[in-house]
Amino acid sequence: MISGTCAFLAGVLALQYLPELPSWYCHTGVFAAFLAMRWRLAWLPAIFFLGFFWASYHAQTTLDAVLDARLEGRTVLVQGTIADLPGSLPNQSVSFVFHADRLDEGNGWGDFARKLQISWYQTRQIPALGERWQLAVRLKRPHGHANPGGFDYERWLFQQGISATGYVRDDKRNQQLGVRSWSFTDGMRKAIAAYFNSREHAPPGLALISALTIGDDSAIDAAQWDVLRATGTTHLMVISGSHISLVAGLVFWLMRFLWSRLGTWTETIPAARAAVVISLLSATFYAFLAGLGIPTQRALIMLAVAMTALLAGRWSRPVHVLCLAVIATLAIDPLAVLATGWWLSFWAVTLIVCITYGRYGSIGFWHKWTHVHIVLAVGMLPVLLAIFQQASMVAPLANVIAVPWVNLLVVPTALVGTLLLFISTTAGGLLLNLAAWLMDTLWPCLTWLGSLDFSLLNLHQPLTWTLLPAIAGIFLLFAPHGFPGKWLGLVMLLPMLAARPPGPASGEIWVTLLDVGQGLSTVARTRDHTLVYDAGPAYSPGFDTGRTVVVPYLRSQGIGRIDKLIVSHGDNDHIGGVPSVLKELPVTDVEAGIPELLTMRKARQCHRGEHWRWDGVDFTVLHPDARSYRKGNNASCVIRIEARGGRRVLLTGDIEAESERILLQELRDRLPVDVLVVPHHGSLTSSSPAFVEAVHPDYALFPTGYRNRYRFPRGPVVDRYHKAGSVLLDTAPQGAITVRLRSDGTHPEAESFRCSDPRYWRTVSCTTRNGYGCCDK
Repeated sequence: MISGTCAFLAGVLALQYLPELPSWYCHTGVFAAFLAMRWRLAWLPAIFFLGFFWASYHAQTTLDAVLDARLEGRTVLVQGTIADLPGSLPNQSVSFVFHADRLDEGNGWGDFARKLQISWYQTRQIPALGERWQLAVRLKRPHGHANPGGFDYERWLFQQGISATGYVRDDKRNQQLGVRSWSFTDGMRKAIAAYFNSREHAPPGLALISALTIGDDSAIDAAQWDVLRATGTTHLMVISGSHISLVAGLVFWLMRFLWSRLGTWTETIPAARAAVVISLLSATFYAFLAGLGIPTQRALIMLAVAMTALLAGRWSRPVHVLCLAVIATLAIDPLAVLATGWWLSFWAVTLIVCITYGRYGSIGFWHKWTHVHIVLAVGMLPVLLAIFQQASMVAPLANVIAVPWVNLLVVPTALVGTLLLFISTTAGGLLLNLAAWLMDTLWPCLTWLGSLDFSLLNLHQPLTWTLLPAIAGIFLLFAPHGFPGKWLGLVMLLPMLAARPPGPASGEIWVTLLDVGQGLSTVARTRDHTLVYDAGPAYSPGFDTGRTVVVPYLRSQGIGRIDKLIVSHGDNDHIGGVPSVLKELPVTDVEAGIPELLTMRKARQCHRGEHWRWDGVDFTVLHPDARSYRKGNNASCVIRIEARGGRRVLLTGDIEAESERILLQELRDRLPVDVLVVPHHGSLTSSSPAFVEAVHPDYALFPTGYRNRYRFPRGPVVDRYHKAGSVLLDTAPQGAITVRLRSDGTHPEAESFRCSDPRYWRTVSCTTRNGYGCCDK
């Protein structure tokens, strides 16, 4: 069973590394795989291909539902149902999943079965779960930032089956059409959510209680998430295996106790069997109450497999139950392997089953409990570093305390209080307040642990080849007592921790224009130094590209310190992510075009003539002139970088024609470069013909957002760089762009993230847009 499960998983996983799906005729392989199973020597390859083609079928079905490109950017009418609890956004805005079933693009209503992620900004009409609405929306195909080390939003949308994202337009045709006949649990979720939202001056812990009861974590603020992340206790706020198992276990124990006292009933149905059925039904109810999210589905499937084995009287080894759960989850949804939660949950259970099961004998409970969390802390290290580039060092201690506190005190109190709300609001509210008080009592302990200097291990993204030795080393390290050579497990972990991603040599400069949407952030690296030029926009108080793009990229490359941060000027799309960068990483020096706008850190004014050298690479500030004060876009710092071999890069911020004219008049001889980050995202206010002719770059890099409202880069600007013979690269279709300037003066090497790491679910081509685009030259 173990080998068959691994073969099926490997087949499903192999598909996810393809740049495009196999042709439809390949799906005949499913039938061939079934036939091959009749031959013993071929059954493992047959299971592999069965998993591969089963995942391919599901992937093709999901891609077929992606929004037609001709509907992008158009206002259309859709009708459908609010499929989940809407999440709150700043400024009276909400975000929700919308199950559309009809669409009118201007020529009448037609069928449109699609799952949409919709935002409704600054609205007084707050939709609710289960309501049916007609909305005027503007949609676009799934798209997200594409950067090394960053969160793949496109993959997440694809894995969730979301066909398009968009927002509601201010339109008189927006109206509620009624309420569908929702399920019992949907009605309960809506009522409970209304109770939580109606509470004024609620204790901080109530946001956590909302996540634990109905799966709504939208009220958990950024500071609370930071504490959970630093202490390795985020899993406690995601309803998954431990919560589902807890409910099932408590109900099983209670029902077996009560059923055994029912006299003759126990002769017909044994108490243990009745308790199994009722506990599984209770866990299913809890899963639906929590919204039946993907982690909850996995936990419920695993529990159902175990309970079914108990009912059938065929209880087998836990590893076989684990294998059945893996096969069941992938049979239902093979794209679950794209979810980080799938790997985190199953890997944690695998560690517990394979390393701890049957080894403890008669040792004390706290010894067992502590050892389990030490195993999990070390064993989860490869997965956490590969996904997040960080892991909590205080997780064992935090979880030893928090897991029993939350699971044995908070969750039962919260669930009983939630159910009591429908009998007595007062009684239910008292229990929910008690649960929130219990969380608030625990919180100072977690906050203190998370504030320790060593609480988080931040490391580069491990090289792929180091992961298998690390995993083997973990199993060797925790092998049974007396197993020879266990200390070699530590040695096998060393490559993962020590092997670093490749970097520039002395005299080289590697410049990466990050994909931050409609904004700018550039990282310039020498052998031992790092310059960050701008940090992209802030979209809301809790979401900015400094936190989600810049810092993850730097950590993935093994960069733990910024030597110089330059903020070109004060526009949000350049300065918005700076606070997060300053908070997450140590920064030696900060300069800015308008330093008084940088309130979170004292900064120096950048000015013409400033020069420094790092590792044989020269940096020079060309603008602004220290003799005159400029504001707005024309205050942008302009930086010229020259590698030892004479190849040059020009970072221009948002300078416009006025500043370009000054540079042409006073520093024309310094303007010719090999690589240009195009001024002001390709706006018509910049890139004047004379400037383009003087700079004459080999590569012109456009930092733009997908389908941005400014329509950058503008056509005439694109034409000017075309006529200059430049290779045009754009972050919107191509993701992060890296250009390497070698010390020997050879032609710069450019590559884009979407081309160097292609995936079939990315619906935007990495090579073309407006008739231009080039990768990996």
